[in-house]
Amino acid sequence: MTILDDIINASTDSSVATADLLRKVQVVAHRLGATDVVAWAKSELAGYDAEAELPSYRTMNTSVMGVFTGPYQSVIRQQLTIPTPELESMWLVEFRVPLTELQALSELEKDPQREWPAMIVKAYEDSGVFRMQFHRLFSAHNVITRQSLKGLIDIIRSKAMEFALELQTDYPEAGTPGGPTVASEPGLSSTVIHMTNNIYGDGTNVAAGSEIRQRSRVEMGDLAALRREAEANGLSADVAEEFVAAVQAERSLDGTKTKRILDGVRNGAIALSGSIASDVAAGGLVEIVKGFLGL
Repeated sequence: MTILDDIINASTDSSVATADLLRKVQVVAHRLGATDVVAWAKSELAGYDAEAELPSYRTMNTSVMGVFTGPYQSVIRQQLTIPTPELESMWLVEFRVPLTELQALSELEKDPQREWPAMIVKAYEDSGVFRMQFHRLFSAHNVITRQSLKGLIDIIRSKAMEFALELQTDYPEAGTPGGPTVASEPGLSSTVIHMTNNIYGDGTNVAAGSEIRQRSRVEMGDLAALRREAEANGLSADVAEEFVAAVQAERSLDGTKTKRILDGVRNGAIALSGSIASDVAAGGLVEIVKGFLGL
């Protein structure tokens, strides 16, 4: 049984903690050289920095409950259903805390809440979009259901399983000591890019979209596809054009100009767009050149 089997089995075993499952993913990703997946596993375990890009599943649309006070110390609790354009984002909650904290929140006896700052409460009250006669908005909070948190954690488990299943299909030895890496097996880069996109959601990475496997294939002699996929692997339009011209002229991965660009990507001399790792980008470029040349 390989470590990929361990991940697949653990992902469907409720007795295995999600944190332990992610540590196995981290081991495999580290051995592969899949730096983006390593970063994801680490961030899930330790929490996301304030400036870090969040996976789409860690941003949740919630309901908002308002507390109105009025005459004779009366209190009315009412759901706020009409956001103002300026405060619409307050209906969204970002979860940057470590996975273990999410787990603890999901196991509370009551649904957790996020209190609105006093200045936001006042701004909503002053907007006049929602009023109660003789009452003013005293406080407001997001209602985060425990079930939605459990669903979030389940998404993480599913993504760990999908990662292992995708690797196992084409690279069953992936994650074993001495097994294939992104650097030694360029075809692995497509799987890694696809998984990274799957984690963070469409539009957040340079090779976005659920069809990355199909789009990353380049048929022999298809210049348009080669140019498109060179940009999808992080090259700017100008560098992609230079890369395509070099490949077309030299017809080899070892050509002087082609190799110079590949080496520049690997060592960071050529800046890449998006958050794609340099080693993954270089592996992807090698793969599309092989397709174009029919190697």
